[in-house]
Amino acid sequence: MTQTTNNKPAATVAYGLIKGVIWGNPGKDDKPPFYSVQYTRSYTDDDGNWKDTHSFSEIDNLKLQYLIPKVTERILELKAADRKATNAE
Repeated sequence: MTQTTNNKPAATVAYGLIKGVIWGNPGKDDKPPFYSVQYTRSYTDDDGNWKDTHSFSEIDNLKLQYLIPKVTERILELKAADRKATNAE
């Protein structure tokens, strides 16, 4: 499976300050791996430190409409790589 070890994301897709972090999860009982997504928005606090939030404004929601299909495409690519790796074994 693509990148599940060491608690690292399998991929990250960004659009401006909005990003979708894709996490790989091993399949159980001989089932194929699956993926989950965490969407975040980056911002700076009053001290200038970068933070992430799961709260989105109405404008961010429009950006998510663009980002979600890109994340879906990336997940399909990861699944294709998983199938190719499984067939090569």
